[in-house]
Amino acid sequence: MKDTIQTYTLNKGLGEQAQLKQGGWNVAQQEVSLPCACIYKTRLDNNIAWMAQFAAQSQVKFSPHGKTTMAPAIFKMQLAAGAYAITVATVHQAVIAAHAGAKRIIMANQLVGKANFIQLAQLLNQHDIDFYCLVDDVDNIAAIGTFFAKQALSIKLLIELGVPGGRCGIVDGAQIQQLVSQIHQFSSIQLAGLELYEGVLSTHTEVTAFLNYAVNLCKTLIHEHAFETEHVMITAGGSAWYDLVCDAFAPNNLLANMVPVIRPGCYVAHDQGIYEQAQQQLLARNPLACNIGSDLQSCLEIWAYVQSIPEPGRAIIGMGKRDVAFDAGLPIPNLHINQQGTVTSAGTGWKIEKIMDQHAMLRFSDTYPLKVGDIIAFGTSHPCLTFDKWRYINVIDDNYTVVDIFDTYF
Repeated sequence: MKDTIQTYTLNKGLGEQAQLKQGGWNVAQQEVSLPCACIYKTRLDNNIAWMAQFAAQSQVKFSPHGKTTMAPAIFKMQLAAGAYAITVATVHQAVIAAHAGAKRIIMANQLVGKANFIQLAQLLNQHDIDFYCLVDDVDNIAAIGTFFAKQALSIKLLIELGVPGGRCGIVDGAQIQQLVSQIHQFSSIQLAGLELYEGVLSTHTEVTAFLNYAVNLCKTLIHEHAFETEHVMITAGGSAWYDLVCDAFAPNNLLANMVPVIRPGCYVAHDQGIYEQAQQQLLARNPLACNIGSDLQSCLEIWAYVQSIPEPGRAIIGMGKRDVAFDAGLPIPNLHINQQGTVTSAGTGWKIEKIMDQHAMLRFSDTYPLKVGDIIAFGTSHPCLTFDKWRYINVIDDNYTVVDIFDTYF
């Protein structure tokens, strides 16, 4: 075993990096304090390249949602792969994206509140970025327009379209003209396009209808000279229906000055739950995705010790709600690592039955030689809610050696 075991301190500021020991540590050889989060570098590289290729072949821009990882190192990889922008949900996240080198940021949310206005103004004064945010309310437009006029700054607005019972966005199309007119009253804001989030819908038919409505509305508004930018963005596409967005945003459906942008986020880590199911459905309906030559791969795992075996066939794992997502399915046992560092697949039928703050209850075959002090690596469902539990993510190679450390900034 190496002399130095991997440890982390928490008193870091923005821009400081966790230090990687020369030669790395091997998680399977118990050179890393557990529980820990690990991401496989080869699978991560695959996922980033896969989505870049899918977007290019679909002739759309892609702006990955940074909220999934909040890891500047991953943002940089996505930008290097050709990302058109980084998508965020808050001004804080926009700050992190700008520090990572994003020159175009889409805040797929409404910009509300004085403190957020001030923070964004500081960001725009410090960084040369093209900033977009969403609006669906005339009072909000007036507040944004008035504030940024006083700051001598300009931002771009996207009108958000919504559906009844959905999330944000204009549901009544008659309100569109009110928003357009209000935006035109302020020189500090420009209407630059339309945005929608189709992830609130549950069927292929509903999603396609919503997307087609948005495309047709965007064309109508272009003909009415509603937009104030040379190029008009139309953007949608969470992590489940992005192929249908690409179909609706195909070049033959758009006008020449429309810029189609998809915003998937979870693809970068993928998972073994809800997004794996969504991807399999996508592959069944989308020939292009099948022809890329690879597929998205789940690359995020939580490694944890067997803490106790209080009864035959029931183990207590040193991992809980503080460490891993549990909102869309419980963690999935992938690997078993004994105390000699031998790695094998987890046993058939192993299952997490219950999860608490820092413990999980694993059911396994009572004839299997599982021991206290062994390690189990778990896959996840819904990676967003695993990333946000960790300040550091170990980047491991296929031999489980730490080759990099990604900081996160939630």
